Amino acid sequence: MPLFSAASAPPSDLPPAATGGDGADGTARPPLWLPSPYLLLGGLLWAVLSAAAWQAPLCCEAGLQAAVVERLRVNLLHPAFPMTDLPAVASAHYSPYALLQGLAARATGLSGPSVVALAASVNLLLLLTGIGRLTRLLTPNRWVPVLVLVPLALIHWADPARWSAPSTFAVAVTLHLWAWTGRATARPGDPKPGRTPRWAEAAGIGVLLGLVLLVHPPTAIGAAIGCVALIAVRTRTRIRPTVWRWASAAVCAVAVAALWPYYNGLTAPRTPAEGRTTGPPAAEGVRAAGEPYAWATAYVPPGEVVLTDSRPAMYALAGHGAYVLADALPDAGLARTERRDRSRAVAAYLDASTPQARRDGITARYGVRWLLLTRNQRLPGNATMLAFSPRTGEVLARVAAH
Repeated sequence: MPLFSAASAPPSDLPPAATGGDGADGTARPPLWLPSPYLLLGGLLWAVLSAAAWQAPLCCEAGLQAAVVERLRVNLLHPAFPMTDLPAVASAHYSPYALLQGLAARATGLSGPSVVALAASVNLLLLLTGIGRLTRLLTPNRWVPVLVLVPLALIHWADPARWSAPSTFAVAVTLHLWAWTGRATARPGDPKPGRTPRWAEAAGIGVLLGLVLLVHPPTAIGAAIGCVALIAVRTRTRIRPTVWRWASAAVCAVAVAALWPYYNGLTAPRTPAEGRTTGPPAAEGVRAAGEPYAWATAYVPPGEVVLTDSRPAMYALAGHGAYVLADALPDAGLARTERRDRSRAVAAYLDASTPQARRDGITARYGVRWLLLTRNQRLPGNATMLAFSPRTGEVLARVAAH
């Protein structure tokens, strides 16, 4: 979609002064250019949503992404799991998108939550420009991309705390990928498709598709289908060279996914979107997911282990650099036996009938120094309460060292 649109040309029978002439030699001035509706409304939406990203609570997806950034800040090449104090082995969270965020955090000194909020603005900018490029390829109507802004705004405001940064980035890259694919099949200046893509174009499109596969595999499936559809509809040239060059694009996509050093993008296990989780505590009808947990994160230093079964607290604490003993939705790259043992340890510790000696054994084995308890859980005798939330009734306590 063009970012600017020409103003209506004045009648040609008017004098030079009326047509915008300079008044000296009668030469008409260039036409006045005005911002397009998409540029104005899209820019307004970008500003509003970018500001909202800094106010969103650090829970769910945002907390997890902030935790990933914090792990990469500590060790760029061999990070720990985002939530658990163990070396990450084939964790699909360490995608190229996460690596870019980690590099930004190390270069700027910004915290994980700040980098995540800043990345939200970049993702939205990529998304908006991708919408403009793709709609410009498909239609000359300048109001089509404006209509897309309405559902985009509604989707965000439906639940901003659960806005997924990696999937947003993957969708934004996919839009640019489709626009690039469409242009690679058209001759410059010719509205009719029918060009065999250059080898460099095909390879670049393949690399971009591999990037989407590493960041968000479900989006990559749709991205690949869209590319195939564009190629099939717009190709009007010799089949053999076209097939070979698009085959090279597929090879590049597979190579990028398979050779990614943090994990194999073709075989890495993925944490399911839903699963058996410890439900967030309900405190007087207040959604714990909206709790900022600043009252707790101010006490817990980065790198220390917290025992809790409050899922919102887990993501907030991890997003500020701490670890949790057991994640409510554990990383699929973590060994099954380790996940089971840690979940059982949390359940046993929080069970009021568990002897204190067994609790001490759990904290000693896993290096637990902090507890975050819900309002219905009992504070152990060897723990000291440091802070609490009047909003949810949760308590932060320090466990005595052994």
